[in-house]
Amino acid sequence: MTKKEYILDSLIDDDEAFTQILEYFEFVSVDISDKELNLLLNEMINEGLIVINQQWTNEKNEFPYSLTKKGKELWAKMK
Repeated sequence: MTKKEYILDSLIDDDEAFTQILEYFEFVSVDISDKELNLLLNEMINEGLIVINQQWTNEKNEFPYSLTKKGKELWAKMK
């Protein structure tokens, strides 16, 4: 899987904030830096795969990311 696919996978069940996505990468034993994750998240927003959900923040005051319909469709094709 690509790192973008891992991001999609981390968001399929629920919205996740930046630190939670980083924890997912640790869980699946895939190395990623904060800088690389930020770059990928911004690319995925620009590609219409994810959006920032500004309705709530986590304990670290981070907004979560949510899959769009396009992101969910791409995730479904991965499986």
